[in-house]
Amino acid sequence: MADIAYSACCAGEVGASRVVNCAHTRLNPEASMFESNRADQSKISTMDGPPAANVGIHRDSVETSSDDRFAALSSIGGEYIGEDKLRLLLKKKIAPICYVWFEPCDMMDIEQGIMKTIYVNKIVQAGCTVKILMADWFLQQHGKIGTDLDKIRDIGNYNIEMWKATGMNLDRVELVWFSDELNRHAINYWPLAVDVSRKYSMEKMASYSRNRTYGPKTLPAAEIFYPCMQIAAIVCQKADIWLFSMDQRDIVMLARDYAEDINRETKPAIILHNKLPLLPEDPDMNLLRYTARTLFMDDAASSNRKIEMAFCPPKVTDCNQFLEYIKYVIFPWFGKFEVVEKKGNGSNKTYASMEDLVFDYGSGNLDSEDVKLAFGKGINNILKPVRVHFISNTEAQNLYFARKLKDQIAADTLKIILQNQELDSPVSFLVLS
Repeated sequence: MADIAYSACCAGEVGASRVVNCAHTRLNPEASMFESNRADQSKISTMDGPPAANVGIHRDSVETSSDDRFAALSSIGGEYIGEDKLRLLLKKKIAPICYVWFEPCDMMDIEQGIMKTIYVNKIVQAGCTVKILMADWFLQQHGKIGTDLDKIRDIGNYNIEMWKATGMNLDRVELVWFSDELNRHAINYWPLAVDVSRKYSMEKMASYSRNRTYGPKTLPAAEIFYPCMQIAAIVCQKADIWLFSMDQRDIVMLARDYAEDINRETKPAIILHNKLPLLPEDPDMNLLRYTARTLFMDDAASSNRKIEMAFCPPKVTDCNQFLEYIKYVIFPWFGKFEVVEKKGNGSNKTYASMEDLVFDYGSGNLDSEDVKLAFGKGINNILKPVRVHFISNTEAQNLYFARKLKDQIAADTLKIILQNQELDSPVSFLVLS
């Protein structure tokens, strides 16, 4: 897909046997419910034809040229590190191994749900052997979870149920739980993690921290050691290709540098997919600022409200976050974007490409409110099978409630937060004490 002018401004995501040990993640053919949800999705879509996320995923890679397979991967967008290597790999290997990095999340947004489904299905379409690395071990940093791996496993299984309901081709995906890998291959993993920690400074490792729970002056040691562990996890896997989100670029590049430093024979090609921006706030509604501007998979009412309150600047195509959502979610899913002109003559406009939509919107031929309504309708059509699945499936309901976190922050996390407050303001610390 050709790059749009605004995208550069707004865009910044072992073992041969299946590593699935619990009933929630066994991919046995309970296909009737899964297929019915897919059928429901096709019926409710206001845009004709099946969603792009589910098209062509069963094609035999042997009968598909390497150029076609590369085109399927390149349609993911974002950035490709080692593009020439990727082209050569697709010519030499029928089914290269592609790992997808995923950290379980108790609140799953549409980037982690819808976009991940689109990307994984495209990788399957390209003939790759897909393995999603469920990085559960790393979630122990979470302030409200701590070392409760059972809770983390529930959260991960909840995420998998979301993918199942969305239409991810899970029967051709291997789910690899990192905690299981660590138990089996500790002798290979820990020496690498320790070696990484020896080669880089604490200041450098701290710069990769993405956790904003703590203040800048006091970080728990886990935040320093996390990048060392992630680099070791990346290097340990026998991957030909890795898929990450764009916000992981720095750590991915450090992992490649480390692999080169220790003379690793092969370095995988890297695909970095784009991140969705936050929904924009209306600058004229400062008194009604809506701070939660992320769309989540399981909260339709809240999503509709967020879309309604979000700001879509008329005629603006550069750095227009609404257009970013349409580009990375609606077009890849439906292959088109349909707008009903409420403020015009009530006719429908169907756009087959992002370029046409951008041109019309920038020219003032499309009303911003009509675009918002069309976007909201498209999102609801995608998410309706998810809601149906979690209402009708008892196991999915159990996971929905099991993944919820307690309100209180873990004692060790709270201690560090209070230490930061003491450093910043002794008076406020005394009050809190």
